[in-house]
Amino acid sequence: MTLSLTLLTVFAGLAFAGQGHGSHHISHKRFSSLERRSQSSQESQLFRREDYTCGPGRPCHNGACCGESGNCGYGPIYCGKGCSSNCDAHAECGQFSQPPDKECPLNTCCSEFGFCGTTKDFCTGKCQSNCVEHPKPPAGSGDPLSKVIGYYEAWNDRSKCHQTSAKDLPVDALTHLNYAFAYVDPGSFEITTMDAATPARIFQDVADLKKTSPSLKIFVSLGGWTFSDNGTATQPVFGNIARSDANRQKFATNVLKFLSTYGYDGVDIDWEYPGAPDRGGNPEDVVTYPRLLQTIRQTFEASGQELGISFTAPSSYWYLRWFDLPKLVEWADWINLMSYDLHGVWDSTNPIGSIVQGHTNLTEIELAAELFWRAGIPPSKLALGFGFYGRAFTLADSSCITPGCLFSSGAKPGVCTGTSGYLSYYEVQDILSKNKDLKPVYDKDAAVKYMTFDKNQWISYDDSDTFADKIKWAKKIGFSGSLIWASDLDDYDFTAHKALVGKKSIGSLQNKKATAIASETAATFGDKCYYEENSHTQMCQSGYLTMGRDNSGGHCNENDKLCGNIICCPKSSGLSDCTWRGSGGDCNGRCHDGEVKVSGSSWGGWPGESSGKKRCGRGGKAFCCKADKFKKLTDGCHWSAFKGRCSSDEKKVAYIYDDQDGEGQSYCCKRDKPMPVSNCHWVGQGDCADNTCAKTEITLTTSSKGGNYRSCNWYREKSLCCTPNGDALIEKYQCDDDNLCDEDGYCEDDIGPVASGWSSKQSIEVDYYDASDDEGNLYFHELAEHKKDKGARPGLPRTQTLKMATQELVWNSRPYATGDKRDWLFRFAGGLAEMSLKGAFMRDSQQCRNVALTFHKMSDLAATGLQAEHFFEVQLIKQLLQTAITGILPNVPLGSVSVTPVLSAAKLLEANLYNGWNKLYPASANLPPIVQNVAGLSGVPSKYTPPANTPADRIMSAIGDWGNMKNMLLVQDRINWVKGKLFSLQNPISETVLIETIKEALSGGVSAAQRISTTLQNVYAVFSYINDAYCEITERESYQQLTNEISYMDQYIPELKGIKDIWHEFMPAMQTAVGQKAVSFVNMVHFNVVDKIKPNVAAGVPHLETLLEDVKFFINSVDKLKWQSGNFRD
Repeated sequence: MTLSLTLLTVFAGLAFAGQGHGSHHISHKRFSSLERRSQSSQESQLFRREDYTCGPGRPCHNGACCGESGNCGYGPIYCGKGCSSNCDAHAECGQFSQPPDKECPLNTCCSEFGFCGTTKDFCTGKCQSNCVEHPKPPAGSGDPLSKVIGYYEAWNDRSKCHQTSAKDLPVDALTHLNYAFAYVDPGSFEITTMDAATPARIFQDVADLKKTSPSLKIFVSLGGWTFSDNGTATQPVFGNIARSDANRQKFATNVLKFLSTYGYDGVDIDWEYPGAPDRGGNPEDVVTYPRLLQTIRQTFEASGQELGISFTAPSSYWYLRWFDLPKLVEWADWINLMSYDLHGVWDSTNPIGSIVQGHTNLTEIELAAELFWRAGIPPSKLALGFGFYGRAFTLADSSCITPGCLFSSGAKPGVCTGTSGYLSYYEVQDILSKNKDLKPVYDKDAAVKYMTFDKNQWISYDDSDTFADKIKWAKKIGFSGSLIWASDLDDYDFTAHKALVGKKSIGSLQNKKATAIASETAATFGDKCYYEENSHTQMCQSGYLTMGRDNSGGHCNENDKLCGNIICCPKSSGLSDCTWRGSGGDCNGRCHDGEVKVSGSSWGGWPGESSGKKRCGRGGKAFCCKADKFKKLTDGCHWSAFKGRCSSDEKKVAYIYDDQDGEGQSYCCKRDKPMPVSNCHWVGQGDCADNTCAKTEITLTTSSKGGNYRSCNWYREKSLCCTPNGDALIEKYQCDDDNLCDEDGYCEDDIGPVASGWSSKQSIEVDYYDASDDEGNLYFHELAEHKKDKGARPGLPRTQTLKMATQELVWNSRPYATGDKRDWLFRFAGGLAEMSLKGAFMRDSQQCRNVALTFHKMSDLAATGLQAEHFFEVQLIKQLLQTAITGILPNVPLGSVSVTPVLSAAKLLEANLYNGWNKLYPASANLPPIVQNVAGLSGVPSKYTPPANTPADRIMSAIGDWGNMKNMLLVQDRINWVKGKLFSLQNPISETVLIETIKEALSGGVSAAQRISTTLQNVYAVFSYINDAYCEITERESYQQLTNEISYMDQYIPELKGIKDIWHEFMPAMQTAVGQKAVSFVNMVHFNVVDKIKPNVAAGVPHLETLLEDVKFFINSVDKLKWQSGNFRD
């Protein structure tokens, strides 16, 4: 029976039951049937439960030949004479395989009987190949805590129990965060949310974690167990993508686009599982999966961005054998090993049977890791998986509670997770906290904990002890990282994370934000001010300003401002106009309206009230400062009229009594803004000596009566003290474009006059754009009144003028449909006039260093703020003609030494250009129509006429026309404005304006600093736009149409002969010059900002610190400012 026992271990396999990464608990089963096999350490169980004999009508379970002896096997003995079934079967490996002597996947042992495995039954005796039972890990070393990857189950953002949003995640414990899961659309291969209930907003919520943790690497994890589940529309997606070059490239481009859009750092492919027949896999997946990773890697490298690639791998041989690990790891940065779920309720249908076991047994994890050593994968390429949950069972016999005892079913569902057989870490901790008498068992050898609760409920899980055991082993082996499934399964104190990484304190964006708000509030209200007590160094530390002096104990003369101790406050506090209040004698130092009390003493000091230089006999003086930030917050708040009440869109936050009507007034603030104050209360009674607000409060106003009819004695007044709202005090630093053109010098109108016969005095409406260049960029409703005389309705023809030596060449651009004419831009009737891409490019993120644009479909577009733009700007033609007559190619010098590039082609004579440019083509040319005839159609201006059959009119129509919209795109107006400047080889803002803006930022102007960051962001966004794969389609078609028109000129207009050769030299030079102009501009901004905002000046001033960081980020990324080549050829 040796054969039967050996075959038994084949079916027992070493295929560890490895669950895939989960899905959400409600609409999907978190985990499904995972493994058909289990580890052969349970052979005693298997021997009793399986029959590997066969006979007529009873074929072998494993597909082997049923021999005459009634046993299963391969070769002539079993497949020859007397064979009753599967008689053409071939062995997995060895002499009876097809082809002969084939080796096992992952270099596992090929047994005497042609089966693949890793136990002694396969690797000893007459083993045929790779006969090493326990391979050693390849050379290499790593630290499992050098890379800590936390997966985030995005569906828990909407959970009604233990809800966990991105801002709740313990980012301090992590080096990497994997968003799980995004899905891939089966048709377009675009990255989407996993279901309609998961908002795309969470993509950005996760990206926003970088605001407080800039070193955090964020990956998007694509796929998951449910994504590849049987019976789903998404199961074949990865296979379909990997199957062809075109699909692989399309998918890789979409991944790059997604990462660029949200500023993520990489992608994690969670294909569960390629090749596996029970998971919809195909044999070809083994070959095509590495090709997919190769395409992704090459696409990333071509983009110039440093982006990462990882993929998940099971700990099960049954599934892992379909992974060509050496080829996969060639293109991936590391492998995420799912070394958990080795056991669970699914064991009941496996040979191992319904017995309880630890699902993260270290002994079995060690055996699983050997599969990677066999394939030559070093441990430094692996991240070891840690499950922040337990696998739970209902015991068949409550008196049998140790591993190996039988279970009858999964355990009761958790109160939050709601899944039988599964409890999150926080649910385990909740059980322990409520049942103090429970005594978990620590299985040191297996490095797991298990316990029994509620009489018959059994669970295995990890905690600080077992985490330490596994980390110790991983360090010894040399793993390069650790992955956590999942970070949102920890309790709100992050107990599991602390235990794993060995930190006592861990923060999230939420508590970091709370700390920041508390810190900012404290600074704004003087809590961070201090006395400089060192009499020898009466100077404030870096980031602080001298606000005044306290003469306490200084015995100062009346005119002595240099004695006592200086009072220092943070630059960022926004405090100003500080003074000591309260005169000598009986002092009643009270701050005035809008002031905060920073300090107090009986001496007072400088600056002070003229009547208050003497020391107080009783009471004390108050050092008060105006809270400038608070004043900004209360803009829009007001005291109602007497007997008046707040309107429905306002909230009452305070009250003052008045004798006139006995009712008084209410202090009203708009509900659509954060309330600036709360807990308002009147301070002062009797003689009102106690009428000073606390240091954490603001004095909103003062009154002799306050909230009731009882007045203060001695003509004193009560103080209305309120607690400021920290959230409302934080002035967010973000790039939202809203104030970009609000200042002089930004977005100035520099275009030519409207063509004759077209009115420039168009009425300004909500969807109108203010004209800022030849296309009329930038809609700003708030600027309409004072700009309407300067600008004109975009889409109007503009007079173009080229000054030559003896005369001027004049022609007009063509009118076109603007961004508000969606019915024309996206009309479904088809034809030449239709815009090719039915959607718009938009920059969604307000993070200043996120420069990606997203293409939004029609249904998702904003009503305003978008603009129809010519990919090739109108001024391009004038630049071409300038080159044609001067022989000088476009160029922007970047160094101190510059060489003027000149044409190698012959120049055009000015007279020939003048005579040929507006000349009619001969009828014999028989040129194809350049536009569709739209004159007279609804929506088209009545003055519109088709272009004349001249070189000038035709090429301007090729740029863009009511009758030719296919060469135009829809993009955010601010992006188009910057693009127009760069394509004109001009700075988006002049150096003079930049310097004035820096001065404003130095004077406390947060919005001024934001304008600089926003302009830099938009410069980079322009290149994200023009290099976008979608945009490239229009670019290519537009370039071809322009080239055709140039060719017609060259062929049919004798005066313009040679312009085609000039065109082919001009465009590559122009392409380079646009990138050079962008680099030159960024260099100029960097020089001025760094020159004028020194680190010691910026220290403690958040908007200046952020501006310096932004400028540093962008100057280090100038290599991305390139207009990618490929389209400018015949």
